[in-house]
Amino acid sequence: MNSFKAKIIDIKTSGSFSLVSLEAIGLKLKSIVIDTPQTADYLQINQEVSVIFKELEVSVATTPNLPISLQNQIPGSIIALQKGELLARITLQTQVGPITSIITAISADELELTVGQEVFALIKTNELMLSRE
Repeated sequence: MNSFKAKIIDIKTSGSFSLVSLEAIGLKLKSIVIDTPQTADYLQINQEVSVIFKELEVSVATTPNLPISLQNQIPGSIIALQKGELLARITLQTQVGPITSIITAISADELELTVGQEVFALIKTNELMLSRE
């Protein structure tokens, strides 16, 4: 699991869902959760939370600001790359710390990923889990 600390900077709620805006060392992220400030006491502006997400939920792109629906795009440099027959494990050094992604080995080959390369970790808003620190 990947994890780092972030501060809640905004919360928009509709029904039982909340779109939570986060800031972690200058990086802006968004998470959608099935909770509201009324049902989860940690959902408060300026509250520090742990952001948690699985390695399999992290996609990798070589180009910034792609016109896609993935709002969470974290820049980083590849510091480790392990390729097996089916899967590749990529570790990025980012401003929030190391982030690991597991993608198919074919994708890693097609992207021509190499250690030292600057890339972007892409994570869907519903894949960022939040927990009280």
